[in-house]
Amino acid sequence: MIDSTVDTLPDRADRITMRVIGGLAAAMAVALAAGQATIAATFAWADAVTLSLLADHSLPVEGGEGVSEAAVETVALTTDALAAGTRALFAGGAALLGITAAIVGFALALLMFATASGRPFRPALYRFSLVAGLVLILGPLLATALTGFASMQAAFELNAAVNGILLPGFALSSWGLTIPVVGLGVIALAYLLRRMEGLQRETAGLV
Repeated sequence: MIDSTVDTLPDRADRITMRVIGGLAAAMAVALAAGQATIAATFAWADAVTLSLLADHSLPVEGGEGVSEAAVETVALTTDALAAGTRALFAGGAALLGITAAIVGFALALLMFATASGRPFRPALYRFSLVAGLVLILGPLLATALTGFASMQAAFELNAAVNGILLPGFALSSWGLTIPVVGLGVIALAYLLRRMEGLQRETAGLV
């Protein structure tokens, strides 16, 4: 039997849930992007910035009851002597993370709202999910690289001012390596969406 009016609209509870998820994703994307934009603007235009850099040697700290070992491995400092290039690297890393959050958050919101409305899967959803996955892979990796090089350069520039206690290097964040794995999952989802779109075209009107 052929029926051209197949109802693909989710039930009311599911529609509400998906729209809430989409709204939360968009709101969180805006908040994260705004936070990173603030950090980028601080490095770009503030007179002084606060950094956390690696210490050349771990400084032991006497532990109290229940603490077997403690050490200080980073140095927090506020400076107005960073070179413009170093500031640009820090700002670029923050900006990349903000862009990543915005693209991924709005891609998820678009997917949720489109699904809640019962619209057929469209090529735009596939492309947007593919872009979001690529951004999740490249954004954190590039941001980690920029921030890492900036930290190394800052240590070179400021080491003499703090009696040589800084280590020209940087620590890798687990998030900087974990989020790209999530990006691979999003790319897999994009190809799943394209497959589902093809199935919808093949079965349109069939009941």
